[in-house]
Amino acid sequence: MIIRQWVDNKLNLPIEKSFILMLTARFLLTYIFLFTTIHVEAFNPPQKESESEPQSIFLEDGVQLLSDYLKFPSITGNEIEAGQFFEAYCKEKGLHITRFQEDTNSYNFAASIHPLKEGRPNIILMHHIDVVPAGNWDKWTHAPYGGVVADDGYIYGRGTIDAKGLGVMQLMATLELIEHHGKDFDYNITLLVVSNEEAGGRLGAKLVVDEYFDLLNPAVVFGEGGSGLNEVLPSNPDRFVYGVSIAEKKSLWLRLELDLKSYGHGAAPSRRYANKNMIEALSRLNNRSTKIQFETSNRLMFKELGRAEGGARGFFIRNANWRVFNPFVKRYIRDNPLFTSLLTNTITITNIYNPPGAPNQNSELSTAYLDCRLLPETNKEDFVKQIKRKLREPKIEISVLNQSPSALSSPVDGYYDLFEEAILKFDPDVDIIPILFPATTDNSYFRERGVPVYGIFPAKISQQDIQNVHNIDERLSVRALNNGIMVYYFFFKKLLVDQNYPKEGIVFNPNR
Repeated sequence: MIIRQWVDNKLNLPIEKSFILMLTARFLLTYIFLFTTIHVEAFNPPQKESESEPQSIFLEDGVQLLSDYLKFPSITGNEIEAGQFFEAYCKEKGLHITRFQEDTNSYNFAASIHPLKEGRPNIILMHHIDVVPAGNWDKWTHAPYGGVVADDGYIYGRGTIDAKGLGVMQLMATLELIEHHGKDFDYNITLLVVSNEEAGGRLGAKLVVDEYFDLLNPAVVFGEGGSGLNEVLPSNPDRFVYGVSIAEKKSLWLRLELDLKSYGHGAAPSRRYANKNMIEALSRLNNRSTKIQFETSNRLMFKELGRAEGGARGFFIRNANWRVFNPFVKRYIRDNPLFTSLLTNTITITNIYNPPGAPNQNSELSTAYLDCRLLPETNKEDFVKQIKRKLREPKIEISVLNQSPSALSSPVDGYYDLFEEAILKFDPDVDIIPILFPATTDNSYFRERGVPVYGIFPAKISQQDIQNVHNIDERLSVRALNNGIMVYYFFFKKLLVDQNYPKEGIVFNPNR
């Protein structure tokens, strides 16, 4: 009670409505929008361009390339034409091509400054070709596969942010580096262009990592993740905050099967029958107590958010993992799915199924499907055992349908530090924060191998633009495209030209 009064007095608002509601929920919600489909029709005009922002000499080329790239409707499973187009462009610009996969279901290749066979430590810049379907075309302002460069300063089309725009940023930054400083570097730079990400990456990043990891020789990987956003800090909503993902939650899809002999007619049900027992077991699982878990990545995220916020509220944010605050944080989490995904392992019952039968026929087989999302440091085998205990139905058989790699957080040093410097070089009046990404991307396949991976779309993006991802009117401003090109270029310059190598020096292969 004393602690609650102190918080209420010092922060001047109830604990449930302090930083949780005003800051981190907004921050996390923004990135969850990358994986959801929400109809949004509101429009925000692009920001005025600052005369102080440097402009890439390849910006015009980048706009044209992205426009052309978007014209290929590369929905998962149909990536080949878009992949061939992007590959041909890279080859025309003098990059060395290594093709890993070429068929109707998958197209994966690398475009490098130096041939991969030279074995140089490699900066991997990864993006995926495939996109989600466009949905209702009639609701789009411009055709979803038109690649329209509109008068409002935006490029419209499915994949502008997720993730063709990222690939164009990475390529143009590489060409900018070559134009200004040549190719004679100790490192290699490789664009890794993959398929199948929207379906889990089995035919894309996973295939490449499993079969060509040694050839790629990755020192560091940059893939999709956070971006620069405003309206994050309550004390300064106009200030932009870049979220660099250093970890992701792990996906674990489970099938529960219960085969229980009983009377077949619904008019005379047994005391125990398959559907009844399955529903009761799922209810016990669904009503389990929620355990808050602060791990390396989410603890660091709270710490850095608190530092950026400052003051009394910042102190509370920085120390939200203190045990004394646990009851207040837990009370809010129960009603907030955003915090649930950030601080707990989640279980979603996505389907309950019986074989086809008549309405009065009592099925002896009941099947349920669970979508589980685990914090990075959770052991999957122990988690499945916990589910088994919570169900309290020994006849339910649990099988794993699909799971993402078990990957711990990437370090916040070395390459991260240099990339942070590059962002601040482009725009010194921003904050950079490491974040836990609440979903799973291709980044996890490299993290599983011990490679440092940073998920970042290095551009200032409006809240509206983020909401349009996987939605109608997906778009990217020309200014944001330039933003991303220049941040990547500054990173290359700091690492390769200024030779500000990370603390650990040049890493030829972290597994050797």
